[in-house]
Amino acid sequence: MREAVLDAVEVLVRDRGWQQTRMADVADAAGVSRQTVYQLFGSREELAQHYILREADRFLGSVESAVAAHADDPYAAVEAALDAFLTGAADNLMVKAILCGDGSSDLLPLVTTQGLPVIEVARERLIAVIGAHWPTLAAADVRVFAETIVRLAISHATVASGDTSHAVQDVVGVLRPFIAEVFAAAD
Repeated sequence: MREAVLDAVEVLVRDRGWQQTRMADVADAAGVSRQTVYQLFGSREELAQHYILREADRFLGSVESAVAAHADDPYAAVEAALDAFLTGAADNLMVKAILCGDGSSDLLPLVTTQGLPVIEVARERLIAVIGAHWPTLAAADVRVFAETIVRLAISHATVASGDTSHAVQDVVGVLRPFIAEVFAAAD
């Protein structure tokens, strides 16, 4: 039932923006009562947070696949993962709705100034995928790397500079010495 409600939110945000989406609209679109939506999510703000987290989970799936496809080369893995994230963000209807100023801008804080839940989920998933592919890396280094790249990725996704490939190359270039140091220490 939660997924049906979140699916309804996705459609409504795409069609009319978050600001014009009421809990009653979500309930109608999901085929449940408004009270059920409140019981499942507590408030409109919590519903928005769950919607954002579900979208983040989808992005993270593509990031994990990119890392797995390049597990033999950590630089290529970072490059592919960041490219997958930024390309996915640029093509994502929710991200477009948040960033285009169509009245959905009240969702923007949920990925920026109030985005700690998104950052924590993404960081922990990234720590897990790095640990699965490179288990000898120091946990503290992996945590620092994951936190840093998650924040950089969100920043680039929310304030895109235009060319994703340049952003990816710039971030990988900045992180390359740290990655080299972490892998050298693990040998």
